[in-house]
Amino acid sequence: MHIKTRHYILIAALSYLFFMISGLPASKLISLAEENKLTTAKFYGVYGSLWNGGAEQINIPKQLAVTNLQWSFNPASLLIAKISSEISGNIKNQNFIGNISVNAFGTVEATDVRARIASPVMQELMQMPLGELGGEFNLNIESLILNGAAIPNINGLIKWQNAQLTLTETVDLGDVNIAINTSAENKLSATISNKQGQLSLDGSASIDDKKLYSLNLRITPEINSPSSITQSLSLFSRRQTDGSYLVNRKGDLREFGM
Repeated sequence: MHIKTRHYILIAALSYLFFMISGLPASKLISLAEENKLTTAKFYGVYGSLWNGGAEQINIPKQLAVTNLQWSFNPASLLIAKISSEISGNIKNQNFIGNISVNAFGTVEATDVRARIASPVMQELMQMPLGELGGEFNLNIESLILNGAAIPNINGLIKWQNAQLTLTETVDLGDVNIAINTSAENKLSATISNKQGQLSLDGSASIDDKKLYSLNLRITPEINSPSSITQSLSLFSRRQTDGSYLVNRKGDLREFGM
């Protein structure tokens, strides 16, 4: 059978199946999925249909609960053998919105995900011992693809506004940009920079599928940086002839219980 013919048959089958079940109550469909162990998530207060509906709360194992979830499916996605939906909701009272899709091979893709997250919530999500964070995080994830690989394929930008980090004392980092992508070596990589802080940041970090990490960061004290902060830098970084400090670290995230 010709490839295009098979493609059209697949689209027709998906479209027929979707339109057959889309008008059914979402609560019945989700209950059926839970009974047959097709999902590990627990749904509460489900309303509407598969086509357009929502849930008051979703509990996912080892994740924070999602509340006020709403979805609205895009029927045009069936033309490319996908089931796609716009979703919105809250995590710890932090709003998010985006698009999520699943293709015929089971690959899950999230696109145009936007979220604004307060620092205490971000610190809880990251589960890393970074001292106390201050400021607000704005997430702009262009694409996130989950296909069973240990490292997700991701491309996005995190803007940490009015950033503060408190260890022994509070350091103002200004506005920090963290550009994230998945490299050809199957590593999750990040490029770090900032502006208008007491310290200037310029560097990169990466994590591979074995949870091994690498951090290379240049920290340059600005004129308004207190001497106490400059002195603290020498405790974990090497001072350079230009007055900047270099942080070079490699290790295993499992050492931090991750």
